[in-house]
Amino acid sequence: MPRISVIARTYAKTLFLASRNSNSIEKVSDDLELFRKNFSNEFANELKNPVISKDDMVKIINEVTSRFKLSNLTSNFFASIVKNRRLNLFPEIHEDFNRMVQEYKKILEVEVLSTININVENIKKLLEKSYPDKKILIKHTLSPKILGGLQIKIGSKVIDASLKNQIEQIRKECLSA
Repeated sequence: MPRISVIARTYAKTLFLASRNSNSIEKVSDDLELFRKNFSNEFANELKNPVISKDDMVKIINEVTSRFKLSNLTSNFFASIVKNRRLNLFPEIHEDFNRMVQEYKKILEVEVLSTININVENIKKLLEKSYPDKKILIKHTLSPKILGGLQIKIGSKVIDASLKNQIEQIRKECLSA
């Protein structure tokens, strides 16, 4: 997970709190995802152009948000970040907003890497014992790079039971002997 700037985190937190207070977390989350799918850094850089007045930038973003049929809260949020020439921070804001939503909903995302299809329900059951108050969402990915075994990533924590890791450990032991 890349570092989120303080400014982006502040915008994300403000939007999250406003959406929570208005009981519109789902709608705002959907709006941000729709915008993300259509977002480009070139668009953000164009709106950062000092030649374009703030009023014109707000008109442009209001037109975009109305075409996407975004909520008033989300539209006002975009008008605010465009007016402050911060649209380039949108990817960070979106990522941090999603993190806050998952935390609020008590969702724990887990990434499982393996070389073959495995039944992730067993892993889910084990994790539910360790995290009884969390809803576990598992993303399973096939990765031939780990050679065998599996890797489990829970936030910044990695449980590496891959064959590649075991070979690397043996190699280090042989070199240090």
